[in-house]
Amino acid sequence: MRDFFNSLRFKILMAALAVITGILIYSASTGGLATLPERIFSYALVPFQKLSAVISDGFTDFFSVFFDARKNYEENQELKEEIAELRRQLVDYEDAVTENERLKEILELKEHNPDIQFQDAGVIGRDPSDQFGSFTIDKGTVYGISVYDPVVTGDGLVGYISSVGPTYAKVTTILSPETNVGAMEIRSKTTGNITGSIELAEKGMTRMELLPRDSEMEKDGLVVTAGTSGYYPQGLVIGTVKSVRLADSGITKTAEIEPAADIASVKHVFVLTDFLGKQSGQNSAE
Repeated sequence: MRDFFNSLRFKILMAALAVITGILIYSASTGGLATLPERIFSYALVPFQKLSAVISDGFTDFFSVFFDARKNYEENQELKEEIAELRRQLVDYEDAVTENERLKEILELKEHNPDIQFQDAGVIGRDPSDQFGSFTIDKGTVYGISVYDPVVTGDGLVGYISSVGPTYAKVTTILSPETNVGAMEIRSKTTGNITGSIELAEKGMTRMELLPRDSEMEKDGLVVTAGTSGYYPQGLVIGTVKSVRLADSGITKTAEIEPAADIASVKHVFVLTDFLGKQSGQNSAE
């Protein structure tokens, strides 16, 4: 027995017991024996908890992309519907403004020319090859329109009906050389004829020719229809004088006229179907 207590095995056993006793005493002093395995287990779980958190966050981020995409899609659809509604409101507003302007022009036309009968019409086509700005309207003989009827806007004379069908008609403008309108400059009482040319049409202008050599007509004078032959009523505004010069013949003068009506972009017009002193056209538009 004495040999056992003096042996190396006994010494190792005693050392192990001392270590275990120290651990038990430390554990008891810090919360009990049960906490030791719990702590060891919790330390072992830390890496797995971190991995679980990373995986959970990954799934959350992954599915949130789809949830956000759906939310953004719904918001975009709502915005598109709002934009479409605003566009419809804008179109309605522009239509209302156009209608009000047209009615205003009708009232002014009737106020200044109570004897005039007219038909309003819309421009439905333009000939891109015609440098004089001719166009087609959506009214014809069914609406009482005939060849040589004057065509105007609230601003002034545009041209005349050069051909007509049951539900459409072609308008030749005052920029065309085919036009021949008796005209008068109000201030000087100078009379002449309105007709167009290629050179002036390129600038959106027409001309008043056959003016007396001693005419006192000057720049910015207002030119209106003379109404002397029955193809146009008297006093329709044609435009303003931009320049006056001696004609090539040296016998008469010629004036460049800027039309009062915006011929290139006009969308609605009035066709004068009847007026005091009107006569049927035979060969020309006056």
